[in-house]
Amino acid sequence: MCALGDSIFAGYMVDGKSLIYYLQKKGFDIDNYGVNGLTSGELLNQLKNIKSYDVFLIHIGMNDFLNGYSIDRVISNIVDIIKMLMLFNARIIFCSPYKISFETVSESLRYFEQFNSVNAKLFELNDFFKVLESKNYINLISFYDLSEKKDIGKYLLDGIHPDKELHQILADYSEDYLNEYL
Repeated sequence: MCALGDSIFAGYMVDGKSLIYYLQKKGFDIDNYGVNGLTSGELLNQLKNIKSYDVFLIHIGMNDFLNGYSIDRVISNIVDIIKMLMLFNARIIFCSPYKISFETVSESLRYFEQFNSVNAKLFELNDFFKVLESKNYINLISFYDLSEKKDIGKYLLDGIHPDKELHQILADYSEDYLNEYL
């Protein structure tokens, strides 16, 4: 399995011990290519050099929205990502980003316009992933839905990045879906 994504997969602020690390400890064979700050456009460019895998697990979109990119731009990039990965005849599993929180965010970001609109765009992205799943283009592990059911704000070190406990929660949540999909 190949994990492609941003700092959530890379394990930023937790010494690389992301949910992917915990999934590997559970026995999943995953090569982790998480990159801090990665956007959907940058991931699309990286795919030109990717090798074939049976499964691609992807977490992307949050950095796009934090940088003020539109939902249309991100959706367009995701459609292109899916088209490229379909050439490998592999299973494609997206993890929709969870809601960010003001609970632990720095005061300076609370009034930053892009930060305020991120959750609305994440909601739209999650809905888009659900449409793709209903059409059998992808499988979905909805971290967004998890964040709707469980208050995860206290686990976000800076309002965005999970602490080790939340990475473990995300790994446990993902494990159930991965066992169903694989």
